[in-house]
Amino acid sequence: MKMKVVIAGTFDIIHPGHIYLFEEASKCGDVYVIIARDKNVEKIKGRKPIFNENERKLMVENIKYVKKAYLGDLNDFFKVIKIIDPDIIFLGPDQNKEWVEKELQKREMRIGLIQLKFRKNYSSSGTIEVLKRLYKEINKEKNKEGEGGDGTPPQNESIPKLGQ
Repeated sequence: MKMKVVIAGTFDIIHPGHIYLFEEASKCGDVYVIIARDKNVEKIKGRKPIFNENERKLMVENIKYVKKAYLGDLNDFFKVIKIIDPDIIFLGPDQNKEWVEKELQKREMRIGLIQLKFRKNYSSSGTIEVLKRLYKEINKEKNKEGEGGDGTPPQNESIPKLGQ
């Protein structure tokens, strides 16, 4: 029987760094992913996610390395971990290993911890910033060409809601 490996995170804009994390975790066993709830993302990151929790879950559960995805609990991160009953919690390089260790000890949960050492040079926040810059550059070019003139998009064009 394969080991159960849990990964948890926001996974707002899927990028190569996420795929690397899933792939590395899959080398240890079947990967189960806990998706952060919208309210928790907003509380921790200070912004709403680009994609809502159900959209993020849909995207993650369709990645070939992922066996199953779950929405996290609004109040207790470890509630879904208890349901999954994993052998390993696989952490990204920027996740707080010491906090997870303390919580596992406090709850008397015997789960192995592995932390990915190497971080690919990608982030959802960085992607959002790139998209914002591109939008501004495109808008600037349109203004030079006489479209919009005042920096506002033409009336039938919507403004992307990035990084709210």
